[in-house]
Amino acid sequence: MALDLDPGLAATGNPALVRAIVAEMDGGAIPFERFMELALYHPEHGYYRKAGRVGPSGDFLTSPTVHPMFGWAVGAWCEWVWEALGRPDPFAVIEPGAGEGALATALLDWADGRGGGFARALRYTAIEPNARGGDPRVEWRADAPPPAEAGVALSNELFDALPVRLFEVGERGPAEVYVRWDGAAFTETRGPIATIDGAPAAGRFEASGRAPATMAAMCALVRRGAVLAFDYGHPAEDLWADWRTRGTLLCFHRHTAHEDPYQHVGEQDLTAHVNLSELTAAMEDAGMTAFAPVSQAAFLTETGLGRLVESARDDAAEYFARRRAFQRLTDAAGLGRVRALAGTRGLAGTPPGFGGEA
Repeated sequence: MALDLDPGLAATGNPALVRAIVAEMDGGAIPFERFMELALYHPEHGYYRKAGRVGPSGDFLTSPTVHPMFGWAVGAWCEWVWEALGRPDPFAVIEPGAGEGALATALLDWADGRGGGFARALRYTAIEPNARGGDPRVEWRADAPPPAEAGVALSNELFDALPVRLFEVGERGPAEVYVRWDGAAFTETRGPIATIDGAPAAGRFEASGRAPATMAAMCALVRRGAVLAFDYGHPAEDLWADWRTRGTLLCFHRHTAHEDPYQHVGEQDLTAHVNLSELTAAMEDAGMTAFAPVSQAAFLTETGLGRLVESARDDAAEYFARRRAFQRLTDAAGLGRVRALAGTRGLAGTPPGFGGEA
């Protein structure tokens, strides 16, 4: 069909991406999940196909971009797993959704700075379809490697970037939200009624059909070792509580959060909180011993982030930089409310940050 789009369409987003989405609609409507997938991951024009989206000059911050201390703390956690497994060599750290490699670089710098057996055993693999080379110490892949005999599968804000199904509850139950083009803008229409156990009785909510399978695939990356994931999320009973009538879908554009996914299409991040109950169950189904999720603030505090701050006392500039980063990474109203999830297989004990010895 001919696409006669308004030349001023740039306000709606990336014109090339808008044209591609409208072409796929072909005069009809597509599920919101597909709209979100195209907006974020279209092979040519999707949001994540362009570098520089994350960080101070991008649209939002993640913990690895605040300060390398986050990666140092995660590195120490991985070293604990290595020790608990009997110091295997090689030892894999595999990171799906590694982005531009901020976490990988910080973790590797920490390990290299300490030296010793862990640094020599460590093999870091980044699974990133948009890989642009990044740190040469990292093996960059567009797809998953064969399972490692021993290691850690690691992710940061991977699951909350997965496309989600969007529902709105009406008199007959939750109707799936579809998206269409009215000639000037994207608008919503209602699709089929769905049966979803535990769904709220009113309002809008999201459901991810991809998160459990993604977690299962992540668990399959290591035969012995652990999975460690950081993400915004809630247990099912909180995520779908009846009082939460607007869902959790958010958009981030130039460090401003809003709720309109149909502006800045392809030029803003779209994210929804994950169902922690589903992810924990997926770990257990994959043969992992799953630990109750904890806040990032609790995880980082227990694993010794404060000691990393105090260790820079002799360098005033670095000390205050670390102190500011500590406050940001543990802020209960910000990054501190990210949840940390862990599962282990083939090792004994409770890992640091989850009630064990840090």
